[in-house]
Amino acid sequence: MGKHDIRIAAAVLVAALFLRPTAVFAADGPEDPTIRVGLFYGSSALPGANLENAIGSGYRLGYYDDELEFHQLGSVEETQISVVKTQNVTFNGQNYVDGTSGSITVGCYHLQLSGSYDTFEEAQTAAEAVPDGFPAWIDGTYYVRSGAYTTREAAQAAQSGLSGSTLVGTSGYAVTVVETLTGDLLFQFDGGADRSLGIRPGLDGEEGTVTWFKGYRYYGGFRYARDGGDLTVVNIVSLEDYVKGVLPYEMSNDWPLEALKAQAVCARTYAYMNLGKHERYGFDICNTNDCQVYQGVGLSNTTTDRAVEETRGDYIWYDGELAETYYFSCDGGATESAQNIWDPNSNTPYLKGVIDPYEASVADKISQYTWSKSFTLSELTDKLNSSLSGKGYNFTGVVSVSITEVSETGNPLSIRFEDKSGRSWTFGPETIRIALDLRSNRFHLGEGSSSSTGGYPVNDGSSSLSSVEGAYVLGGDGTARKISGTPYVATGEGTERLTASSGGTSSSSGDTVTFAGSGWGHNVGMSQWGAYAMAEQGMDYIDILTFYFTGVDVG
Repeated sequence: MGKHDIRIAAAVLVAALFLRPTAVFAADGPEDPTIRVGLFYGSSALPGANLENAIGSGYRLGYYDDELEFHQLGSVEETQISVVKTQNVTFNGQNYVDGTSGSITVGCYHLQLSGSYDTFEEAQTAAEAVPDGFPAWIDGTYYVRSGAYTTREAAQAAQSGLSGSTLVGTSGYAVTVVETLTGDLLFQFDGGADRSLGIRPGLDGEEGTVTWFKGYRYYGGFRYARDGGDLTVVNIVSLEDYVKGVLPYEMSNDWPLEALKAQAVCARTYAYMNLGKHERYGFDICNTNDCQVYQGVGLSNTTTDRAVEETRGDYIWYDGELAETYYFSCDGGATESAQNIWDPNSNTPYLKGVIDPYEASVADKISQYTWSKSFTLSELTDKLNSSLSGKGYNFTGVVSVSITEVSETGNPLSIRFEDKSGRSWTFGPETIRIALDLRSNRFHLGEGSSSSTGGYPVNDGSSSLSSVEGAYVLGGDGTARKISGTPYVATGEGTERLTASSGGTSSSSGDTVTFAGSGWGHNVGMSQWGAYAMAEQGMDYIDILTFYFTGVDVG
């Protein structure tokens, strides 16, 4: 599927569903929409936020409208600036924080000269003639203000020296731009509830800029919103530049190009599908693994940028609609269907579990590819109660654990716990993975469990092996081959079924339970290490994506 009308219509539909105020795909519009990425918000909101030019110089000051078009109100030539809330803040430890005890303090009371101005330039010229003067844009009008006093009394004492001035404070929406290392006020902005300060690095808008913020370098601009408290900081950036800032944090920047290209397409599709996810905070997506890890371009290199550029505009589609492109570290031999992990009623056709024959070839490169975690029954009871009591479960002492059902790809579907009161509960694998902090959803009750009725049956089922490591199988041509990966057998009906001990009846009823498995993550969608293995074996990014996402198109 190419970049054609189906793609445009689907993307517009997604955007409409989210009702988000930003650019969307249109028949004659850009294929690289601008998005809003939350950097600090909620409990992580900041009293002050520093910026420093990395590429380009100076800053344009203004605001972003509902379509994310930037409206410039003024500019400053300083290379290091900070945006602070209009309450008393102080410079301490290289950051502006609440208080007045640091080496530099910016107070929240000011003196305002009489009259107003039509342009930033006029206000700035007038401000230069006033001690500690600076231009301010308040509800659509330019003014000149002076000083930054921490108390009303201090401002009143200074008022006699500035004839005709008025003592003013600010609203809970206001912010101030200062020179970082001096605290000198450069600009004040108060757009009320409807407008927040926007900053575009660079003075002319022509040069591609990169900006330091909190130890990371970012493309694009920034928006600073307040509603009575600290600053919500949002990176306003093109989708393609955003993907460049996701790719090297979700996949190592020295991995094969085709694996990186597969990751880039996943990241791009995931981002667009989730626009508006954090609308309540005033942005589209966050910068953590709750969305995708995004820390700017510090780890970007020629290869990661090439992966983004060579897949520019490519998305993953199923039946003419954008797909949900989940991914994770490694699958341990097989992925799993989304409905078996998250929602039994979803049955998403392209998120089907697949046996992975590729990933094992790079298992020796993966830390803790196979793993185990043991609990005494007392520890297991405490862990389950700690994790699940908030959901209404209360275990009075676990006495046995069983994996009662496995999927077609050999992953557990149902895990049954029985306690000493005779009660029993059955949970899905994701609930148990999270509750017990297991590395993946591919596990069984392994060595160390006191009782296990499972195993790998051999010799017509007259005996069994607890592990296939070192075992051989006799082929139809009479040659013996060493078993690797997860073994399957062909039944008399010609179908394949898993022989592993993670099958229906594995259980433990002694004093210790050991969960043994392989892989790392939720096991839905693309295995990143599997993508690495496929790329090493000569497959391209479309081969990778169409293997892990059943029946999709890429383009």
